[in-house]
Amino acid sequence: MCGICGQYNFGDRTPVLRQNVEKMTKTLVHRGPDDEGYYIAGPLGLGFRRLSIIDLAGGHQPMSDVDETVWVIFNGEIYNFRALRQELERHGHRLQTTSDTEVIVYGYKEWGTGIFDRLNGMFGVAIWDVQTQRLVLARDAMGIKLVYYTIQDGTVWFGSEIRPLLAALQQRPEVDPVALNLFLRYRYTPSPLTIFKGIEKLAPGTMLVFENGQARRERWYQFKPQPFSPMPTDEEAGEELLAIYRRAIRRHLISDVPVGLLLSGGIDSALLLGLMHENGKDWPTFTVGYGASFKDDELQDAEATAQLFGARQASVRLSARLFEETLPQIVRSL
Repeated sequence: MCGICGQYNFGDRTPVLRQNVEKMTKTLVHRGPDDEGYYIAGPLGLGFRRLSIIDLAGGHQPMSDVDETVWVIFNGEIYNFRALRQELERHGHRLQTTSDTEVIVYGYKEWGTGIFDRLNGMFGVAIWDVQTQRLVLARDAMGIKLVYYTIQDGTVWFGSEIRPLLAALQQRPEVDPVALNLFLRYRYTPSPLTIFKGIEKLAPGTMLVFENGQARRERWYQFKPQPFSPMPTDEEAGEELLAIYRRAIRRHLISDVPVGLLLSGGIDSALLLGLMHENGKDWPTFTVGYGASFKDDELQDAEATAQLFGARQASVRLSARLFEETLPQIVRSL
């Protein structure tokens, strides 16, 4: 989990102050304890905090091509980056690192925003095109990673969380009663709303483009389901689904740091652990629960699942007292 943020004065194009971007970026230290980086160029400022996962030495961000015509900050993981790297090299590009971030840089140079359709993964990303002075913010198709933003008087501030936006604004925004009502009703806030007036989040599969002094929001993800022809049998469908799961697990296990699993007592995470077991042993697993005092607690079931697959289980029990003491601290940190 990394953190991205930035400011772009796309209206009057006045220079961005580095200290303002640094102030935003410092609110994301908890997301990226390993590294930080900045790119300040006239009306644009990008900030980044890194949690190193792939290419620990060469994955510093913001990242650019060798000519410094495209700059990228990216939170997430691209699972098909090796295949994309090979394809880009066939097109004549010479990548300098083994980072998944770099395929976004050169993918944008090759395909423009069409790169998003080629990415298999999760991402919240900002792309700065130096030659066209275009900023593109985008969110993955399923909305796994978040991009928040606010636009005021020709300036956009954005970030992986709301924290950097609050750090940038002169006044703390008011709570949006419509968003609060929806949250209390549905237990989530639908895009583009957030709990604060004037702060929005990109919908899944959507991008926000700033160029020529204007901002426009577009949906880049245009999935069209195709009917099966011929219709598979139940057995064939089951085999195909299992093959898809296995390929996905192998891609998710690509990492230059240890990989673990959040394990519940249910079928989904048990299936994931079982498929991970096909690719290695002794995986670390983690479960958080309230213990026997909570009737739906899953700690015991998770421990049994971990034991079945020989995983190294770490169980964390939360007491009601600890929850009550911690909740006000979390609220104040916002």
